[in-house]
Amino acid sequence: MLDLNKAKFPSNLANTFPQGERNESGENPYQWPEPQPLTVKVEPEPYPIDALPDGIRESVLEVQGFVKAPIPLVVSSALSALSLATQAHVNVQRAERLQGPCGLFMLTIGDSGERKSTCDGFFTTPIREHEQQQAELLKPELEQFEAELSAWNAEREGILAAIKNAGKACKPTDKLKRDLAEIQHNKPEAPRMPRLLLGDETPENLAWSLAKHWPSSGVISSEAGLIFGSHGMGKESVMRNLALYNVLWDGGVHNVGRRTSESFTVQGARLTVGLQIQETTLREFIEKSGALARGKGYFARFLVSWPESTQGTRFFTEPPTNWPSLTAFNKRLNEILSIPPSMSDDGGLEPVTLTFSPEAKAAWVRYYNAIEKELANGGELYDVRDVASKSADNAARLAAIFHVF
Repeated sequence: MLDLNKAKFPSNLANTFPQGERNESGENPYQWPEPQPLTVKVEPEPYPIDALPDGIRESVLEVQGFVKAPIPLVVSSALSALSLATQAHVNVQRAERLQGPCGLFMLTIGDSGERKSTCDGFFTTPIREHEQQQAELLKPELEQFEAELSAWNAEREGILAAIKNAGKACKPTDKLKRDLAEIQHNKPEAPRMPRLLLGDETPENLAWSLAKHWPSSGVISSEAGLIFGSHGMGKESVMRNLALYNVLWDGGVHNVGRRTSESFTVQGARLTVGLQIQETTLREFIEKSGALARGKGYFARFLVSWPESTQGTRFFTEPPTNWPSLTAFNKRLNEILSIPPSMSDDGGLEPVTLTFSPEAKAAWVRYYNAIEKELANGGELYDVRDVASKSADNAARLAAIFHVF
């Protein structure tokens, strides 16, 4: 047996091969070839912007012509705004017993400075204005609620003080306890006020807002690192909070149990997510979460784009005098937002369900089966089957949003 510890190797392996020797082609067969790069630049695929409905495509091109951000990023801003406006009103049915929300999860990978905040601003203006208008209209109700809550607190404190005094005097407190239970049952409830744009929201605040403030919201941010890097996405709680996002995408029920404060349930809620994140931040999050984000299907629910940067080519141009396509887009968003969403008595959404026409159903089934075929071992989509298996669902969501628009 060869003892590697005693074997003698030359200090320079190159010296063990005859450097002057040449083959018939004049090449040295013993010379090392040039090393191959470990990373390969992948050319971006053309973005299918022609697949967008005319009104959406034209508004995207109008904004992109001035901002000069990558087209996939501009589309993400437009679709996030449209998803947020639409999701409270409709579900989409893919087949019998297969129906769900139409809200989208969008993720754009790009460097800081790609102007996502600017693009979001163009398309979310109607949403911000709607929030402000509703806050102004609900101001009298909010003032009435605050007055009723102050009176309720005073009455409750009075009963608690009476119970305490009765206990010290060894007097019966049964009636006082019944009074306390009754007043607790009649605690005033705050009026529901639309809170649509949440920004850099932690998962805990997101769940509370959807359960207690408004059941339809969007987490739209150009600084997704603040969300992925939040305390709620730490190793101890990442699984629980990824589950929240998954349940909201699915339109399910999420229970939040607390030891020291009020427990609550998120149900009948809808969520849109439109984020931009830097590559390094995304990799750090994946490493920190121990691949849970992919294993639990979190990233599989996203429509992901990684466009080539336009920085260095965005030379200044004056803004257009008129924005006809963007104006038409925002007008339609206003019309959708002005429709009060249908809600149950407990504040959950009750969207109507859209179904496919026979022709649309046939096209969707063809797409579903084409994707499914490639998920098998050796198929083109085998290595990304978690993402690919959700693509038919996302296609149905896009169809519903485009139909409403």
